[in-house]
Amino acid sequence: MGEVFAGRYELIDMIGEGGMGSVWQVHDRKHDRILAAKVLRQSDAGALLRFMREQGMRIHHPHVVTPLGWAGEDDRVLFTMPLVDGGAVSDLLRDRAALPPRYVAELLRQLLRALEAVHAAGVIHRDVKPANLLLAATGVDRPHLMLTDFGIAVPVDSPRMTTTSVVLGTRGYLSPEQLAGADPAPGFDLYAAGIVALQLLTGHRPDRIRRSREELPARPPGTPDQLWRVVTDLADPDPQGRPPSAAAAAAALETADLCWAAQHDVVVPRRIEPVRADGVQTARATVAAPTAVAATAPAATPQRQRAQETTRAGHRETPVTPARPAPRAAARRRVGLALVPIVAIAALLGIWWPHSPGHGDLSPGGAKVGGTCQWQDAGTFENDTTGTHTLQCVASADGSYTWQRG
Repeated sequence: MGEVFAGRYELIDMIGEGGMGSVWQVHDRKHDRILAAKVLRQSDAGALLRFMREQGMRIHHPHVVTPLGWAGEDDRVLFTMPLVDGGAVSDLLRDRAALPPRYVAELLRQLLRALEAVHAAGVIHRDVKPANLLLAATGVDRPHLMLTDFGIAVPVDSPRMTTTSVVLGTRGYLSPEQLAGADPAPGFDLYAAGIVALQLLTGHRPDRIRRSREELPARPPGTPDQLWRVVTDLADPDPQGRPPSAAAAAAALETADLCWAAQHDVVVPRRIEPVRADGVQTARATVAAPTAVAATAPAATPQRQRAQETTRAGHRETPVTPARPAPRAAARRRVGLALVPIVAIAALLGIWWPHSPGHGDLSPGGAKVGGTCQWQDAGTFENDTTGTHTLQCVASADGSYTWQRG
């Protein structure tokens, strides 16, 4: 038996570890099912703030991941999400350079429907990228995409609490106006969706900010006119050139030559096998996705096989505390839980305190050159422990992820 967190979640297998905490497969003993769980140290104020934001973004939609519940114990907090077994869109890009146009149209259509729901809830995601687009293991059948990681999402009408020098998101997927410090708007996510679609069609990884449509990659042979038109409109550096909404862009993809058709070119394999806890198959530990796609509980896997998350609409959980813990452990737990609001306030001060631009203003982070990062962080940047350099999470040839100088 592994460590039991808060008297409920048994930690079975660590699947990833980084500067902000770790990702585990956990057995929810209350409901007898396997979930993904992010375990964060309360001392990491920035990670805790992202955790608090993500818990608040409960948007129920078949293509949006919804957090299930959370718990706090000693100096750590844990929050759970369901699992999917097909990896992420970024895994598809590692398997092949580019995807067929009709397949890209289906993925983009599902992403836009997810963004339609997110924007209807008054939320801007701000970090749309392949690593945050999860997939169920559907094989050669129609893919099922889910938008995840709302750690830096923000309500569109929230008070502005950062200066223009504080830009959140992933380089390459940031719109020009987002880089310039504009107020959050749906156009941020539409631009990122267009850049993702361009990457899927062309295999060209976004490596710089484009200022005009002429700087976009060349159109691949065989790409239908309507698909290319929608993608390039979404990726237009000028916000006025983009579609008026995610719904409008998705509707523009509903044409006969772009609708889904049976195919055998792209396979979304099972990347995580069923879990055995203590040598016994947890047969009931499965989570049904909102569609006919089943998300199966994962097993202890190599680091390159990722913990994934899928939506379980309409469900919300509350923390469960253990029955009569030992007095010393109970005292530590009370102290740890009491620190949550204190650290949250510290997080607000640390993240939202006005900064002025300049290299010397880098604040120390949790990254170090050569240190391990998580698959979810691929392509993102973080300051090193000394506050001297900004490091990027990159994939290595063996499938692991490490922090390197950009």
